[in-house]
Amino acid sequence: MSENNNNNNNNNNNNNNNKIPSFGLKSNINITYNHLETVAKLSSDEKLVNEPPKFVDIKTITPLNVENNGIAQKRIISKRDLRSFHTTSTYSELLNFIIQLSLDVQGKSLKSNFTITNNINSIIKLLNQLDQYITDIPPKPIRTRFGNESFVEWFNMVEKETPKLLFNLINDKPLDTPITNDEVPLIYNEISTYLQNSWGDKQRIDYGSGHELNFICFLLCLVKIKFIKREEYELLVLVVFYRYLNIMRRLQESYWLEPAGSHGVWGLDDYHFLPFLFGSSQLIEHKYIRPKSIRNDEIVNSSFSDEYIYLGCIRFIGKVKSGGSLLEHSPMLVDISGVKNWSKVNEGMIKMFKSEVLGKLPIMQHMFFGSIIQYIDNPDIVETEEEINQRKPIVTHSFSSCGCINRVPSMFAVANTDKILASTSNNTSGDHCNDNEQQCSETGHDHSHNHNHNHNHNHNHPPSQQQQQQQHQRSYFPLD
Repeated sequence: MSENNNNNNNNNNNNNNNKIPSFGLKSNINITYNHLETVAKLSSDEKLVNEPPKFVDIKTITPLNVENNGIAQKRIISKRDLRSFHTTSTYSELLNFIIQLSLDVQGKSLKSNFTITNNINSIIKLLNQLDQYITDIPPKPIRTRFGNESFVEWFNMVEKETPKLLFNLINDKPLDTPITNDEVPLIYNEISTYLQNSWGDKQRIDYGSGHELNFICFLLCLVKIKFIKREEYELLVLVVFYRYLNIMRRLQESYWLEPAGSHGVWGLDDYHFLPFLFGSSQLIEHKYIRPKSIRNDEIVNSSFSDEYIYLGCIRFIGKVKSGGSLLEHSPMLVDISGVKNWSKVNEGMIKMFKSEVLGKLPIMQHMFFGSIIQYIDNPDIVETEEEINQRKPIVTHSFSSCGCINRVPSMFAVANTDKILASTSNNTSGDHCNDNEQQCSETGHDHSHNHNHNHNHNHNHPPSQQQQQQQHQRSYFPLD
């Protein structure tokens, strides 16, 4: 349990370890900081930070969206809705679940001596099946810098098969047990919504932290229906989430998924957030690895990156963004490396996740709600006149090679610019751009199109924006 895993007050200051190379670093053990007490204060109610979520009976619960085949629906469409959500037990459950997952992997390696349970193993088999679909549906040979349309094919396959796979999974049947979608109870469609939307957006062919959040909601559903127990939380991160992360990397590399939004190099990563949150918890009280160790190539390229998600992410970034230093393409991660210890990094990650993911309307307006994860409206929260005036319609662009709305190409596409230029030099590619320009112009929005796909990925931000970002970042990660 997390209380037992929290800062063991290890008074052993011996810097020698015969099994683990120190890379010249001194032992880094904090004997006074109580991490559990600190992160508990980030919860909606610190006394309830370790409380389990409200459980439901999957056999008796009635789906709320029967008219939509039980599929979970989006309910947050305004700032008022988001403020209302932040006052509810659903928000507290979700935030506490993420904090609990983080606490339960504190100080634990991916190679820790743990036993994989039957239910965890079943989830891995399901994920392996979805991974196999990537092999079955290879990317199309003609590519643009803005996603490969074979991803839509893969996504359609996932949408079709997921309810059946989940039904067999939860009912302890072999995944390939024959069953039609009509035979699957509607509640499984609701749970499937979260898993299906964990892989990105099939219209925009992109992926971001909102899709990552959907996977956490999928895991939360499994907990709430009692398929997963609290003692399996560490396995949810070290086995299940890690498997999900590797499948996502394969999807990003195979189909060149765009980063959702246009944060560019000013985010933690082009795609992910939670690997850094969970990964920083793994490294709390590590004897040798400190936040600044990410700037040490010898450490990043060592076996430590196979044991700790945070270091693995740094190694992966360095691999796919080989054109520059970590400071050039990931300045925020370099700044965070100046934080004193991993406990402070993890605390900052949770603060940042609350504010930059759970607190942002552009992300949370895509969160799904149903009978398991419920949207509870708070009538005491009233929409202000300013919020009403600031409402904007959500514009969906369905053409994958569209160059509008300041879209950021996949870093895998950037690494293969020469191949793209060769494949897009024919008339077919030009027709695609012309057709898409007409489609977007018909929406009546001025997105300042530039269909020259041979542009530089290193977007130039005004200095004032950079300074504001750094100041904002330091509010989460004090460099003390």
